[in-house]
Amino acid sequence: MLAELALRALTPAAPLARRFGLLQESVALWSRGYRQRKAWAGHHAHCRKLITEIAAGLPHRRKVVILGSGLVRDVPLNDLCESFDEVVLVDIVHLPLVRLRLLPRRNVRLVTRDLTGAMAWLAGEADGRAEPLAELIADEAVDLVVSANLLSQLAWPVADWLEDNPARAAALPDELPARCIAWHLEDLSRFKGHVCLISDVEMVERERDGTIHDRLDLTYGVTLPPEDESWLWPVAPFGEAERDREFVHRVCAWRDFGRG
Repeated sequence: MLAELALRALTPAAPLARRFGLLQESVALWSRGYRQRKAWAGHHAHCRKLITEIAAGLPHRRKVVILGSGLVRDVPLNDLCESFDEVVLVDIVHLPLVRLRLLPRRNVRLVTRDLTGAMAWLAGEADGRAEPLAELIADEAVDLVVSANLLSQLAWPVADWLEDNPARAAALPDELPARCIAWHLEDLSRFKGHVCLISDVEMVERERDGTIHDRLDLTYGVTLPPEDESWLWPVAPFGEAERDREFVHRVCAWRDFGRG
């Protein structure tokens, strides 16, 4: 608890990131990931292996962009730094632990960005959605883009905020959380380089006897093409969130999103 408080105090974050709870969530994710490092190891290893394989097959490796870089646990950072001229890590919060890890790497650039493009709009500070990736989409040197376990994370802060601010929500379009997911898919489709999408798509809440208590569509009904592969990620094993229930996510990967 003290470590989390210290990390929140030491992390530079934009006012909107604090207002929407994303700084707190980033710290909580770091804490949970540390507690559940063994349970999450398989998921992280699968992601890293997948990204490494895709990068190795590219004809050019000038610039790689990681969207939703987070704590960089699911990204083969060493391999990417050795293979690409530049590695761009994009997220709304970059914890000090990540910044320290990057110090010896001179070809890594951090970009702080609201990847929904909608938070200023929700807060009444803009007239509509911004384009969060416009300059990266226009960059001809981007040979690989990875949306790394980000897609499902775009909707819940918006959904929570709308629930907590009904008066402002009444003035905004319906189904905005689903729109945030659809907008991100559209953003990915605009890149000229190779695009890999990795995302959890479903959460299953299960009791110890195997009974499924609940299922949650993490994509809010947005249609995705058939995935290339999938696996299970025990996000909250028994005892993490509840004593007698576990929360398991199904993760899907699209090695060449939007093509083929």
